[in-house]
Amino acid sequence: MAEKRKTYRLAGLILSCSLLGFIVAATPSPQPSPQRSASPQPSSTPSSLEQQPVILVYPFDVQTGADARIGTAIAQILGQEMAAAGGITVLAIPQGVKRPDFLDNARTAKADFYISGYVTPVGESAAVVEQVVSVESGVILFSQTAQVSSVADVASQSLLARSQILAFVGRGTQNVGAQTANTPAPTSSNGAQVPISGITNMVDSVFKHKGAQTPSPAPVVKPSRGIIIAPVTASGSVAPAELTNALRELYLALNRRFVTQMTSVTSPPEQSADAICGPDRDNTIASGTLTETPGKHMTATFVLLVYTCFGARLEREVGKGASLKTAVDAAVAAYAAAHPENS
Repeated sequence: MAEKRKTYRLAGLILSCSLLGFIVAATPSPQPSPQRSASPQPSSTPSSLEQQPVILVYPFDVQTGADARIGTAIAQILGQEMAAAGGITVLAIPQGVKRPDFLDNARTAKADFYISGYVTPVGESAAVVEQVVSVESGVILFSQTAQVSSVADVASQSLLARSQILAFVGRGTQNVGAQTANTPAPTSSNGAQVPISGITNMVDSVFKHKGAQTPSPAPVVKPSRGIIIAPVTASGSVAPAELTNALRELYLALNRRFVTQMTSVTSPPEQSADAICGPDRDNTIASGTLTETPGKHMTATFVLLVYTCFGARLEREVGKGASLKTAVDAAVAAYAAAHPENS
């Protein structure tokens, strides 16, 4: 009898475990409430490539006791030309911010980069030093010094700075509309505190331009096929600063005739044409090699190399002169004469 009770107990235990397993298996998993069932929504914050870099331009410091408003006027020209070229957002020019506070003020304004500089009148021209600073790191990323003698010269300085900024954020040749083929004269105030009508008189006063203003030249009509500018290399002993100056002069010389962009790709164009051009194949790539011969009368030789977006060399032009600028200008002029449509 005891043996039977033990058998019944064991059979009951097995049956109970079987029923429990069946109940657990048959119980449906709890469903989320309707409010929780929707798929997670993507973040509304655009990626860094979808955002335009935000630039803050400070009034330039004016040296030798010249009118301080000239520094604001130059900042205004730079800012409005960069904004007009597209691909970046330019904030209103701040007033009354001291140079030691530039970085903190730019961070408060949520700018990505800021531009500052100095203006030194020299005879009938002026030396303009322009610096592009990363707000995140506080490091000067790009600096250029140029001798300018007109409002148009001042405006041209903005284009290289803009291209360098776009190259820093990896958009030198992508996701940014190309610069307009017509380069208009400045027309808007872009938030500055100096009336646009006074800019030309104010800046021209630095260059001692007297008398009635000459009519503005007609806009230069550039061919639709653009040029992407790659870094310049050295042949022989050339200081790194000279390569930076050569790149600036190459940009300015080409930009007077063609629609130009900069690339952040540093490898040789013939090997990296696909990466430089991206999906837009209807461009050319310009680079060059600089050679300087030291001596009492230094001579510079600049070899301009232009490639198609398929890596084939389109042209080679050699320019020589007593200065880097003369050599670069000569090479670019020769290319423009041989290829007026950049083709």
